[in-house]
Amino acid sequence: MSVLRLGVLTACALALMPVISVVQAGAAGSTVVLKFNDTHGVDTAVGFDENSNAPPPVGASQVIELVIKNAVPQFGKPAGTPVGHVLIDCTFLSVNAATGMADGVCSAIAHVPNGYFTFGGDGLFAGAHVDHWAVTGGVGPYANDRGQIAVINNKNGSSSAVVTLSS
Repeated sequence: MSVLRLGVLTACALALMPVISVVQAGAAGSTVVLKFNDTHGVDTAVGFDENSNAPPPVGASQVIELVIKNAVPQFGKPAGTPVGHVLIDCTFLSVNAATGMADGVCSAIAHVPNGYFTFGGDGLFAGAHVDHWAVTGGVGPYANDRGQIAVINNKNGSSSAVVTLSS
């Protein structure tokens, strides 16, 4: 009889473990989606002349500053309202003088009304219509967040961004 009880107890424990895992995964955090429209950025070249046809040297950087506006009502402010700014620092790690192709890494910070979050990626080096960035953390409600940012680049220099954060 005790073997039967032990068997039933073991079966119940094994059946309960997936349920506990699902509950813990559900309680792990929530997802927040922020949507922004970005103005044309102000570029600053560091270590090279951006008006020259010469490629930048390895180690040079490009700093971009832009204002972000709500694409939808958020932060208690209507769509179209400026709600913060972004600073992006891109460092050239590889430059092919023959083709003019460059590669590197960018790190960035987005200041919004209730804190800031940091992100990184290949930014200006991708030259894609849609850029993807990895959210690496932040402060305030973003302290434990991870996620991604998808930026759609427009021909006029503006862009729109969808920030998906999970904590």
